[in-house]
Amino acid sequence: MLKSVITAVTALSLATATPAAANGLDREDVGKLLIGLAAVAVIGSALENSDDSAATPVQHGNSWNGINRDNDWSRLNSNTQRSRRVLPADCLRRVETRFGVQRMYGQRCLERNYRHVNSLPERCEVRVYSSNGPRTGFDPVCLRERGFVSDRRN
Repeated sequence: MLKSVITAVTALSLATATPAAANGLDREDVGKLLIGLAAVAVIGSALENSDDSAATPVQHGNSWNGINRDNDWSRLNSNTQRSRRVLPADCLRRVETRFGVQRMYGQRCLERNYRHVNSLPERCEVRVYSSNGPRTGFDPVCLRERGFVSDRRN
């Protein structure tokens, strides 16, 4: 609607620009006319938008015996996906290497305490050499960037 009003105002301004002096209208009258048309267009679009929002009722979902039928399965699926991305905080280890302390989720701890170890991204897998030998696990920063969180309570 707004595009059509703008197009009409532009066409009117182009049409009235040349013959304005012949009809007895000067530039000031044409300017006032254009401002008036623009104001009418703005008020009309505001009324149109307010009528749309007032005519559309707010719907809070279809309830049946207290259960939201529309979103019930999607909510269950999203909770399952969310729980798959929560890692046990007990598996976060600090491993001392000759280059300093490295934080990582231990591979064996995750295998024992986290059901979805095979779904963790391979690119986050790290191997660190400590004084006790090589350690394998997952980089917590890399996992956090991919949406995994710790179940640690703050």
